[in-house]
Amino acid sequence: MMAKLGFGELELSILKIIRECGRVTVRDVYERLGSEGGYTTIMTVMSRMADKGELMREKEGKQYTYWIASQNESSSKSILKRIQERIFGGKSTAMVSYLLDVDSEISDKELEEIEKLIQKRRLEKKRG
Repeated sequence: MMAKLGFGELELSILKIIRECGRVTVRDVYERLGSEGGYTTIMTVMSRMADKGELMREKEGKQYTYWIASQNESSSKSILKRIQERIFGGKSTAMVSYLLDVDSEISDKELEEIEKLIQKRRLEKKRG
């Protein structure tokens, strides 16, 4: 049996499912998560995420349909920012270092892509 997800992990799992599916109900997310989350817990988390503006929702019949609005890319960023603050003391280098260390399967191609992203970010910062 799988362990229950912690709150931050559950938020990220919910976001991943919504990104894959588009519009979902709590039941859709519950069924995709299986034993990783209880129905009422998922409902509460999704409702809180909507209250914080991380998700959009609309009542359809007796249930809500949730989605991530295209202009709201900040949902994953705000969760990651909270993780960065709480776990890594706000330090980007500590978070990136952890991600590189924990992924022992990272390929040379992925490392090259990461290096390109860093170079792109440097150019963007220089341009202002």
